[in-house]
Amino acid sequence: MSRNNILSPPNLQDGARWAGKRVGLLGGSFNPPHDGHLHIARIAAAKFGLDFVWWIVTPQNPLKGRSDMAPYEERYQKVEEMTAAHPKMMATHLEHWLGTNYTYETALALKEHYPETEFIWICGMDNAYIFHHWDRWQDLARLIPITFIARPPARLLVKNCPVRMLDIPQCNNPQGRKTNLSRPSITWIRGTKMVDISSTEIRKSLK
Repeated sequence: MSRNNILSPPNLQDGARWAGKRVGLLGGSFNPPHDGHLHIARIAAAKFGLDFVWWIVTPQNPLKGRSDMAPYEERYQKVEEMTAAHPKMMATHLEHWLGTNYTYETALALKEHYPETEFIWICGMDNAYIFHHWDRWQDLARLIPITFIARPPARLLVKNCPVRMLDIPQCNNPQGRKTNLSRPSITWIRGTKMVDISSTEIRKSLK
């Protein structure tokens, strides 16, 4: 598939259109997407008063192998289908469009292209435990607000998480649009009922 055929929708390429908006960024392989992804997107939207959530389908997660990875087009189409009933959610080709391979590169490019947009990166709690393996993870955490959404009970899980070693403001009680997204921070959302499902389990059930 040529890159010319994988552009983000025109309304995403218009940076001025998103000035003053709050946008959650949910990145992943989505191999396949499932209700757990949708659930944390909805939680983040409510907790931070987000105007939109952009789902960023990564062409290839650097921390995952290629052997069990569905084709990009198939994964993207499934994300489109999952978000179709949610007007404030959008499947995007952003990493193809921006030509980025790592989350830090993507976040940096987005902040440059949308200087008047407030962003927050949305992660499930499983990512908190491997976050220190991400490329330039400390730079990423100092570049953009990040939220980790944990299954209850999560007090000890959060306490022992490697991300806690960072000297970055950390918050446990986001307050909707009152939460400051103009500076880097790490926010923990706990005590919410989670959907107990994973992409790996879905793939295994289909074999």
